[in-house]
Amino acid sequence: MDEGISRLPERQLLEHRDFIGLDYPALYMCKPKRGVKRDESKETYKLPHRLIEKKRRDRINECIAQLKDLLPEHLKLTTLGHLEKAVVLELTLKHLKALTALTEQQHQKIIALQNGER
Repeated sequence: MDEGISRLPERQLLEHRDFIGLDYPALYMCKPKRGVKRDESKETYKLPHRLIEKKRRDRINECIAQLKDLLPEHLKLTTLGHLEKAVVLELTLKHLKALTALTEQQHQKIIALQNGER
């Protein structure tokens, strides 16, 4: 009855070397499925989860480093020593709000000039 259906290979546990070089979204596919014994699934899940978390932290740190590089020097000098991540985010918000206010002022001037007012 099952002669025409080929047998699927047994599922094997993945090791750390199996994840090296994998793209970030591909790691989500390694999450254990229901019905797998808890002992096996816990160990199978730990490694991909750690790698996913590490990649997430690395991406956050890289973005904060890029924000730090984009900040004007005068804002960087307002703090003494090393800029913490939270300080970089606060300074970025301060700078964006200042730019937004400046853009809004310029926009209002343009509208006033178009209406013939000075």
